[in-house]
Formats: sequence, structure tokens, C-alpha cells
Amino acid sequence: MKTAAFIPIKANSERVPGKNFRVLNGKKLYEYICEHVKEADVFDDVYIDTNSAEISGYAKENGFRVIERKPELARNTANGNDLLVYHYEQYPEYDYYFQLFATAPYLQPDSIRKCYEVLLSSEEYDSCFTALENHGFYWLDRNPVNYRPGILPRSQDMAAVVEETTGLYGISQESLGKYRCRIGRSPYIHFVNKFEAVDINTEEDLLIAEYIGKQYWKL
Repeated sequence: MKTAAFIPIKANSERVPGKNFRVLNGKKLYEYICEHVKEADVFDDVYIDTNSAEISGYAKENGFRVIERKPELARNTANGNDLLVYHYEQYPEYDYYFQLFATAPYLQPDSIRKCYEVLLSSEEYDSCFTALENHGFYWLDRNPVNYRPGILPRSQDMAAVVEETTGLYGISQESLGKYRCRIGRSPYIHFVNKFEAVDINTEEDLLIAEYIGKQYWKL
């Protein structure tokens, strides 16, 4: 089985200017996921998709392959599905495609390995993604999602709500080609803790990530 991981790291960011270059606990944000993928050491090839000269240089120095970001895929209207389908079309020789993000700095090598191992060894799953398992009171458009307000349950007895962490996705070539989506019809959900689930999308997220990282490393 031949596998590839694709890490999109663009130079521009609308909500947090220069997000991928911001320093988090003494290290640039984009360096975390690159280091963790390298430490996991499971993929045949790792590609960095970027429109940044700095990141291209970093990628080449660290043994990654570089894809020059297409301008239309650097726009805010482009999404993860668009990117992975493009990568699949450009590099159709792989049996499994993984997508990881610089905005998930604390996703650990062990979780990357676990997702890889389960997906490649299973006949049940065609894809995988990392997620949080939340036991709480959730609403959508003023409607309760997982409970009835008139019959108030204990939070620990409620059905869990699964939240994608947008840290890692993996999918077989067959399902990616068929559904053109980074999640197939039978995904393995790898639950991570809140530390690994940190996702950087706002200035507040950066502050929280800085604090959580310092506290976690004290343990």
C-alpha cells in the first residue's frame, strides 16, 4: 500500500493575519504539524502545499515534497475537499490520501500513527478523521440537538456529540475518487483529548493554545 500526506500551509489568512507564521510557545505554528508528521514516520511521501517561499524552503530542508499552491485554491472560498481532490488528481498513484493542518499544532505523532494503522488494516473503514466526543447540551437554530429540555438528563448520560477537530483526515483512493470528499461512507473516528484538539482560527485561539501548551508541558 502506498500512502501520502498533504499539508496545506498558505501564506495568507483572513481572520488571523500571518497565522501560520505566528509564534506559539517559541515555535512557528506551521512547524508543529510538520515535525509531528515527520516523527510519526508512516507515510511514503509527505507534500507541503504552499504559496510561501519561506515554507517551501523549510519543507525542502526537512525532506518534504513541495506543491505550489494554485491561486484559486488559496482563496477563502476553497475548502479541504477542493484541496484533497486536486492533490488526488495530480498524484493518482497512492492507495490512501491523508490531509493534515498547521492549525492543529498539538496533534501528536501517536494519534497520526493510530489513524494510519487503523485505516490501512481495516476492511470496515474507508476513511478516518480526528474528533472530540462532547457530552453537553447542544442546540442548532434554536432547536436542541441531543436532548429534550423538558426531560433534563445528567450530562454524563446524554448521547455524545462528535465534533471534527479538523486536524487529520484520511481516505482510500477508491472512496476519494468516488465521493470526491475527504470523509467516505464508513469513517473511523479517532477521539483525541482537548489538548490535541486545539484548532487555531482566531486570535483568541492563539492565546488559549499558548496557555494550554504551557500547562500541558508542566504535567
